[in-house]
Amino acid sequence: MKTLRFIGMALVAIMMSVNFAACSDDDDDNSIVGVWQNDDEGEHLRLTFNADGSGEEYLFYDDDSESYRYQFTYTYDSATSTLVITYEDGDTTKETVTFNGNTMTLAHTDDKEGSIAITYKKI
Repeated sequence: MKTLRFIGMALVAIMMSVNFAACSDDDDDNSIVGVWQNDDEGEHLRLTFNADGSGEEYLFYDDDSESYRYQFTYTYDSATSTLVITYEDGDTTKETVTFNGNTMTLAHTDDKEGSIAITYKKI
């Protein structure tokens, strides 16, 4: 009987340790990776963030009149919610990132335009 109880307690201890090991933090340090799109009255801005720190900005219109593609590199710090994008031409933007489910809002303050916030949906 003591042996059976010992085996039972050992099994419970093993299951508890497996459960604790399986319960990890589900937050992805780089949750920005993926394709995000903003749609605004016939104008679409798509941002692609690759896991290797590269990305692309793609602007296109419903009437297929124009489209623009810009390559960039980026760094994202999830602890401070800071995104820094450096475009091929050397221009750099610094954004504050907030996530809400399947949406991401990028906000920054510009000397010319003031405070700007754009919301994107993950596609």
